[in-house]
Amino acid sequence: MSIGLLYLVFLLVGVTYALIAGALGWFSDLTGGGDIHVDASGHFDAGHLHPLSGTVIATFVTGFGGGGVIAHYLLQWELLGSLGLATACGLGLAGAAFLILDLIFSQTQAGSEFAMNELVGREAEVVTAIPAGGVGEVSYVVRGQREVSPARTVGARALTKGSLVVIDTVTGNTVHVRPKA
Repeated sequence: MSIGLLYLVFLLVGVTYALIAGALGWFSDLTGGGDIHVDASGHFDAGHLHPLSGTVIATFVTGFGGGGVIAHYLLQWELLGSLGLATACGLGLAGAAFLILDLIFSQTQAGSEFAMNELVGREAEVVTAIPAGGVGEVSYVVRGQREVSPARTVGARALTKGSLVVIDTVTGNTVHVRPKA
């Protein structure tokens, strides 16, 4: 088997994999059914794509085959030159695929959870009056969502509903607020 034929096989395997994966995804969306999941892709830690995932490997195989076909048949390079271009194309495409997929997954997996200490310094509005020495409620926007927390005042003064305040400290799930200056 010549190296040119081997490059063609790699290219065809990669393209065939992409076509089958795309067709199965489209068919699954059409039927609206079921979730069949086989994972041997190297997802070692939850929520992050791994460089040795099936998609990245298939992209390398396709790029290797395509680069090899170009080097061998179009440029008519010798073995070492064609292997170099094939490897560079495979690594380049696989690296680009990994970076793009990692960017997509990191954006789509972002949650609305937040740490309470993120509230310090944030503006809020009193939604339930806070009596002197007592507890009321404030509302604030964090990570694009409106949230409500129990609140106490810093000092011994009461705050009426609708007052604008600034979150000074957080203890547990209770925020300590002061009037906005």
